[in-house]
Amino acid sequence: MAYPLPLFVSQTLANQPIAPRQVPIRLVVRAVLSGVDCTIYAIGSLVLIGFGLAVAAHALPSRSSSSDVPGGLVIVGVGVLCALLPSFRVWQVARALREGDAHVADIAEAAVRPARLYGTPWGEPMGTRTRPIAASGTYRITDTGESHPYYMQQRWATTLQPGARIWVLRRGGRDVLYAPVNN
Repeated sequence: MAYPLPLFVSQTLANQPIAPRQVPIRLVVRAVLSGVDCTIYAIGSLVLIGFGLAVAAHALPSRSSSSDVPGGLVIVGVGVLCALLPSFRVWQVARALREGDAHVADIAEAAVRPARLYGTPWGEPMGTRTRPIAASGTYRITDTGESHPYYMQQRWATTLQPGARIWVLRRGGRDVLYAPVNN
């Protein structure tokens, strides 16, 4: 599995199916930042912050040193904004794992389709650059019988077939995370 977050979520839910769960934040950070999506955001933010600080400190050649500090601070600000994306994802995953309702669900329908035009900020790049793909379908929660649609841009989800089992982590009636059930 290329994206370690679903495996981390699956192991955590298998060991602690009922909230509140004890989840060390460092493990959440490692699982979230090891995905391509958040790694790109985190590295981009570090590069922008470093470059902005270098500009503001006059460490780079410039035609007009009077604009270095304001320009550098703008670049640092953009870097901080980029850092908010992985920070939000870490917070979202940690909160969902600690407090969310974990349900085992059976896949009712499964398909690999072209990705939505607007995609999703979390997931793996799949397919080609001009034809991205995503896994979608419906699942049925085994405890309640409720059916809901799912949409994931995660490689493991493209192998889902009807009858397969997944973990659905919900918070406030909203799906937050999906993970494979490892028997």
